[in-house]
Amino acid sequence: YYFIFGNGFPNAVDMFCVGVIQWGFLVVLTTLAHSGFGVRQNHGHVVLPLSRKLTDFGPVDSLVTKSSYVGTIRIGSATQERQEMLVLFDTGSGQVILDSTRCTDPACLKHRQYSPESNSAPLMKADGRIVESGEDGDTATIALDSYDAEPGIVHGVFVRDQVCLGVERRKGSHMDGCAEVILVAATNMTNKPFLDAPFDGIIGLGLEGLSAGPDYNFLGRFITQEGMKAQFAFFIPHQAEGGRAEISFGGFQPEHLAGPLRWIPVAEPESGFWQVAIKSLRIGGQEIDICKDSDCRGFMDSSSSRLGVPEDAMPALETAMGFKAGSAPSQDDSDCTAGPDLQLLLEGGLTLTLTAREYAEVANTGGCRSLLHPLRNTETAGSRHIGEAETRKGTALSRSFILGEPVLRRYYTVFDWESKSLGFGLAAAGTTEPTTNIAEEAEMPEHTEEFILLQTQEQRGKSVAKHEL
Repeated sequence: YYFIFGNGFPNAVDMFCVGVIQWGFLVVLTTLAHSGFGVRQNHGHVVLPLSRKLTDFGPVDSLVTKSSYVGTIRIGSATQERQEMLVLFDTGSGQVILDSTRCTDPACLKHRQYSPESNSAPLMKADGRIVESGEDGDTATIALDSYDAEPGIVHGVFVRDQVCLGVERRKGSHMDGCAEVILVAATNMTNKPFLDAPFDGIIGLGLEGLSAGPDYNFLGRFITQEGMKAQFAFFIPHQAEGGRAEISFGGFQPEHLAGPLRWIPVAEPESGFWQVAIKSLRIGGQEIDICKDSDCRGFMDSSSSRLGVPEDAMPALETAMGFKAGSAPSQDDSDCTAGPDLQLLLEGGLTLTLTAREYAEVANTGGCRSLLHPLRNTETAGSRHIGEAETRKGTALSRSFILGEPVLRRYYTVFDWESKSLGFGLAAAGTTEPTTNIAEEAEMPEHTEEFILLQTQEQRGKSVAKHEL
């Protein structure tokens, strides 16, 4: 990804270019001035239900189903004028990026569009200053290479506005959770891959290192302004159990735990990623020779529906799990829940255990197939460029794992901003507790194709089937 900050136009002489190359994260990296927005005292929880959007893509005989979890936000300072939008909550990015009325491209017009003018939201410079009369605002150019679509580009401007956590809340949830942030409002957007994206924007929940500055980071601003506990948590139920996914801010929900939380420190938190150090990996109790020479890394990624693994280790992992060329005969295992445990031993002594229920699925052609996804050894994440010069090297992903939906389904996961730590506890079965002010599913946008930002797909033009839960 490349973010180009310029004075008025993307090709201005004094552009500031930030480049990011990664598999599933949408990130801006730089350090800007902190302008110090107001602080409110509020110690409640905000619990927001999430809808699961599904996409089947690939050849008909080997369709792959991917998912993304989206929720409603509202934009604006006045309650009666706030604009509703459907967004992806992404633990692997640190920006708020929204479709906007400043964009007239087909990909923009298909989505709900944020109107900065309706909210009287001020244009901002990249360094956090309000644009003065007669002065040009800075722009952002975002170039993307997507896993299951053609590369795409977004141009946008910086504006400052209130971002509030939706009108759909779980019963008992605090009703007024907002943060004033600097966000990117799109001005141009390519059809591929944005035309069929199942959301109108992205709320990045990474640590501050993934944002363009403190005032661009939603989580940091939200915690400061609302006075809440510096935590958020994801609950992703198994679909067979029913219930609904949710994200909570200001703490976690104990009823989603089937056991105690175990805490481990975030590795290299200054990078902005919610990552953990992996000491070893076992399948069926047998250690796999992958993390012996040096520690592996695991990146928590709520936008990924699969378990990313090093590309060169994937064949050995699937063989040890009982798969051949990514699939296995069903035999008597019609629901693909039989198979050896996959264990990740983390630094600090915690072991994350995934069963076949998490790492396998029923294939369309019968039998079972793995939910592993290959990561190229040459990939990096988090590089920074000013002009043509690289000022910050990206994190190498040669021994990395992407801990996406398979881990979040098995473990209720708590992200602690203040202590820079992660809490994992076995997740309880899904519940169907009612929400308040629920927006009917019929009112949800019709675009249901999942848009997961991955950069490891070589084949293009695959067929796509759309549906949602």
